[in-house]
Amino acid sequence: MSKQWYKRIEVDMWMTKAHMATMGIRQQDQYRAQSRQYTANMEVKGDITFYAYSPEDLNKPFKERKRPVKVLDYKEIVGYNKGFWDYDDKKSSIYRQAEKSAEDYDPAEYAKLLRRLVIKTFSELKRDKKKKGHAGRWRGTMEESVVLGINAMFGENRGKPRPYFFLNLPGYNYRLALWRTNTIIGDRYVFTVPHPKTGELTTFRIKGRRFTPGKDFKVFNAETGEKVAEIDDRKLNIGGRMTIRFRGEEQFEDLNRSTVFRRTLIMFAIMVKFLRPINRKYRRLYRGLKKKKKYLKALNRAKKTQDTAKVDAVKLKYQDVQRECKMLKAIEVTNSELTLHFNPRRIRT
Repeated sequence: MSKQWYKRIEVDMWMTKAHMATMGIRQQDQYRAQSRQYTANMEVKGDITFYAYSPEDLNKPFKERKRPVKVLDYKEIVGYNKGFWDYDDKKSSIYRQAEKSAEDYDPAEYAKLLRRLVIKTFSELKRDKKKKGHAGRWRGTMEESVVLGINAMFGENRGKPRPYFFLNLPGYNYRLALWRTNTIIGDRYVFTVPHPKTGELTTFRIKGRRFTPGKDFKVFNAETGEKVAEIDDRKLNIGGRMTIRFRGEEQFEDLNRSTVFRRTLIMFAIMVKFLRPINRKYRRLYRGLKKKKKYLKALNRAKKTQDTAKVDAVKLKYQDVQRECKMLKAIEVTNSELTLHFNPRRIRT
């Protein structure tokens, strides 16, 4: 439980790098010095601003409180691992991996299918006069699992993207899972939080609002059906600003003080800004993997004719299709993804 109760949190994703958190030659090195979580491939992409009630207002009934005010002495920054995301950078991890399969695929196209989202948040690198010591500290990680995303896409409503994410939060010993579930219309995500002492589970449902200009969501306690928060996408904001609003009534105070619940919503709001290319990737993966079925049928028909020229024509046709990544022999993941799925209880030799 946190001492702070934030009524509103704003996540601002930038279109340009001309911001205070990214200025200065030594900024990257300073962040890396403060936390090992800030790796060499991290790049600052946005910031997070917090709004809270004054101590005087917290003692008043909910309806008598004034509007929450901006917290001036604390801010966070958003970073993403560009080595796993920037497919057009020939020095990135995914492009180098795509080059290993250059005999089968065009590396420039194949790298697009290997991208994986890894985002992290850190307290802003700004030491205040009181020296609270929170400058540059790691505050949370969200990693996309392509393995489970593919698994859900083939197993549920086939062909529709089902991105799957793991969250790792400081001070919390358990890995949280957040994923998109099967719906006929709209978006719906779920995550379940285990209580670290009692093991009691609480499940939350994030439901997309339809017929709105941006990507707006409502957050519900899945067991009681109560709306506990909402996430508003300011569509007309340059770059993209997401506003998280928490219920302010007294019965929601404990939930609002939960750092796990709060940080899960922050990471979700950041992820939404990357959601369109993620969904596009899964659609391409599904079509490419399913294309093998057509290829094998055409190849078997050609072989039955015992005409070598027809067999070669089929192979040549689908070789060009595969080169463009419209057909995939298989999809591979990086070692960074594989380590997400290590079995901690495996028998070691």
